Amino acid sequence: WIGFLVLAVTVCVYIFAVIGAGRQQVEAVATQISDPRREAAERPGAVPLATTLARAERHSIAETLAVTGSLVARQENVVGVEVDGLRIVELLAEVGDHVEEGDVLARLDSTMLRTQLAQNTAMIAIAQASVAQTKASMEEMQANEAEAADALRRTQTLNATGAISPAQLLTRETQAKVAAAKLAAAEQNLRMAEAQEAFAEAQRGEIELKIARTELKAPSAGIISHRAARLGAVASTAGEPLFRIVRNGRIEFDAEVPETVLPQIELGQDVEVWLPGVSEPIIGHVRVVDPTVDRSSRLGSVSIALPPHPAMRAGVFARGIITIGKRQAITVPLSAVSFSKNGTYVQLATNNVVAIRNVQIGLKRGTRVEITDGLIEGQEVVVRAAAFVRPGDRILPVRSGAGPAGGD
Repeated sequence: WIGFLVLAVTVCVYIFAVIGAGRQQVEAVATQISDPRREAAERPGAVPLATTLARAERHSIAETLAVTGSLVARQENVVGVEVDGLRIVELLAEVGDHVEEGDVLARLDSTMLRTQLAQNTAMIAIAQASVAQTKASMEEMQANEAEAADALRRTQTLNATGAISPAQLLTRETQAKVAAAKLAAAEQNLRMAEAQEAFAEAQRGEIELKIARTELKAPSAGIISHRAARLGAVASTAGEPLFRIVRNGRIEFDAEVPETVLPQIELGQDVEVWLPGVSEPIIGHVRVVDPTVDRSSRLGSVSIALPPHPAMRAGVFARGIITIGKRQAITVPLSAVSFSKNGTYVQLATNNVVAIRNVQIGLKRGTRVEITDGLIEGQEVVVRAAAFVRPGDRILPVRSGAGPAGGD
C-alpha cells in the first residue's frame, strides 16, 4: 500500500508539471499575436479608426397609450312592430343595405284591419244619420216648446182678468213643462248621437294608424346591421326588434382603459386605430370618456370617433394608440444605446476620443430613443454601440449621412 501511494503521488506531480508547461507555451504564443487595432491606437501617430457619429438632437416626442376594444355603432335605431299579431308578408331590406329616413323595410298583413275600417265606415254613416234625425226631432221639439210657452203666457194674462178658469191655467202650465222636457230630451239625444259619431271617427283614426304601421319604416338614414324579421312570421310587440340600423352609418371605437391612466385621457386627443387586415391606421379622436369604472375589471370606457371607412364593422376587434401628450426631448439613434448590468450607456465622442457615458432613457419612437439624463443637445455619440472602439480610442468621425470629416 505504501508503494501504491508513492506511485499515485508521482503520477499527479507529473501531470501538473505537463499542464503548467503547456499553459506557459500558449501564453507565450498569445503575446506574440498582436491586435492591429490596439497597436495602431498605442503607436505614436497611429491612424484613427473611421467611426460613424450622430448628434444628440431635440425632437418632438409623443407620449402614447396602447388600448384595445371593439367597434360599435355610435347610435343604433331599432325598428319593431306596434301592431300585434300580424304576419310579415313582404321584406324589402337586408343586412348591410343603406336606407334613407322613411324607407319601407317590411310590410305586415293589413287585410283584417281594412275589414275593420270598412265596418267603421258603416258605423260612422249610421252615427251621422242618427245625428241628422235627432237634430230634426229637436227642431220639432223646439217649435212645440215655443208654442206651449206662448199659450201659457196668454193664459196667464187672461187669468189675471178672471176670464179663464184655474184648471185651464194648470193645463197650459203642464203642456209648457212637457214641451220643455221633450226639448231637453231631444238635446240629450243629439249629444249622444254626436258622441257616437265622434267615437266612430276616433276608431277610424286608430284603424288607419294601425294600417299605416303595417309598413315598417326606417326612422333615420343608416346601415342595417341586424334583421330578425322572417317572411311569414307573426310579429309580436313583445319580441326582439325586427331591424337594427346604425344611424348615418357611424361606427366608433369603444376602447377599454385601465383606471390608472384614465386621468391622462382628455377629449379631442388623437388616436390611431388599427383594424385586422388593414395596413394603414384610421385616425380618430377621443369623443367621450366614461365617468364610471367597471368594479370587477377595473377598466373604464373611452369612445373614439372615427371617419367612415369600408373596413369598419360593428363588433370587430381593434387596437388603438392614444396620443396623451407631446413634448420636445433630446434623442439619439436607438442603435447608439448599450445595456449592461451596470445600467444604460452610450459611447460619447469628445475631441475625437471615445468615452463611456451612462445615460437614462425614456420613450422609444421608431429608430430614436429619448435621453432623459446624461447628454446635452449637440453632443456626438457612436452610432453603433459596441463598435470596434474602446474608451480612450481616437477616431476619425464620420457624421451620419456624410463622408469622413477632419478632426478637431
